[in-house]
Amino acid sequence: MALTAVAAVGAVSGCGLTVERMPLPKPGLSGETYTVTAEFDNALNLPEQAKVKIGGSDVGVVSNIRTKNFKAIVDLTIRKDIELPRGTTAELRQATPLGDVFIAVSKPKAEPGAAILKSGDRIEQTSAGATVEQLLISVSLLFNGGGIASLTKLGTELDSIIGGRGEQLAHVLTQMTSVVGNLNANSARVDEVLAQFNGLANTLQTRRAELGQVADSLPQMIGAIAENNRNLGDLLGKISTASAALGDYADTTGPQLASLLDNTKELMAAIARTGDNFGTLLDRMHTIRPKVDATFRGSSFAIFAYATSLDLSALTDPEHGKLQDLNDLQDFAGSLIQVLQVVQSRVQGGHR
Repeated sequence: MALTAVAAVGAVSGCGLTVERMPLPKPGLSGETYTVTAEFDNALNLPEQAKVKIGGSDVGVVSNIRTKNFKAIVDLTIRKDIELPRGTTAELRQATPLGDVFIAVSKPKAEPGAAILKSGDRIEQTSAGATVEQLLISVSLLFNGGGIASLTKLGTELDSIIGGRGEQLAHVLTQMTSVVGNLNANSARVDEVLAQFNGLANTLQTRRAELGQVADSLPQMIGAIAENNRNLGDLLGKISTASAALGDYADTTGPQLASLLDNTKELMAAIARTGDNFGTLLDRMHTIRPKVDATFRGSSFAIFAYATSLDLSALTDPEHGKLQDLNDLQDFAGSLIQVLQVVQSRVQGGHR
């Protein structure tokens, strides 16, 4: 018995087994499992044997991590009783700021007949939540050089602009409120204007080819105008000279032109007052024209006329009668002499 105890002590001391060499317990799964893979852009903080959770419950562990094409390929060992349908997502998360990273798996909405992931399948949709380091960096940027500093600067600038101008600011706000109210009250008209603009835009889009042709012809037109620039300048100079001459003529002959227009107006008024008599006179002149033409064809001249408006009372009753104006008699004598001269030229064989 003593020999056996000594031999056992010697065997134990020969193996050199200590507490430091004893293996530590690690998380694991009991029962049947299956393995699926997930691909992450960055999984540096993900430890091996990390937990896989669904809704806060442990359903598996990370069994292997490897890299391929600068991506992290993670093997997830899941319990057999947990079914993951197609469309399941995986996300790297931390329960606490100093806690370990785990993989949170989220199932899609249940649909009848949905396919179930099997061993060796891949979870296509993956992401990574913000880490503590990223959160601290974001907070630091927010307070030191980000939004807070910008808000402080903006507040200082607004104070320098608005300081002491409260009434003006209130007036501006009132006016802006009125403008917004007017726009709201005339929303129908605004919609109509926008609809018209839309119609115009559609028309321009429809006429795009024609507008393109016009745009293509504009350089040629501009070139032609540039080539005839001097001629156009000369033409404009002549137009300016003519305009100046017309203006000078209007200034110098204005009274005469006004008098001519007044006389023309009086003549037209007199013709209008004749009424039907003017038409009768024209008819009679049309009647005697053949006789006048026949008279001028020969060497003699026949005179046939009616004397009207003869007032014989001027000879018997001078006080109540009316003699013709002497100027009229003088004009009549001149006309008679001219007619006699024409007759004399016909008789003596003048030009026919």
